Amino acid sequence: MKCMRGVGIPVEMLIEYVAMFNQGADTIGARKELLVEQRQQLALKIVEMQAVLERLDNKIDGYEERCLKFEEENLRK
Repeated sequence: MKCMRGVGIPVEMLIEYVAMFNQGADTIGARKELLVEQRQQLALKIVEMQAVLERLDNKIDGYEERCLKFEEENLRK
């Protein structure tokens, strides 16, 4: 079995995967299905996190614009 630590599978799923692995080749399909499900969940998390990142970037941009406006107004005074 190749190292599974770096793929980000929750411990519970990893335990299930290892148990299936120890049962032998008859579980190859089930193991693949488990990995495919985990990949789908990870892909959804990435989409969600990308949306959060974009909202944060927009928020940061708004603060930068306000800071520049504040500095310009103070320079005029």
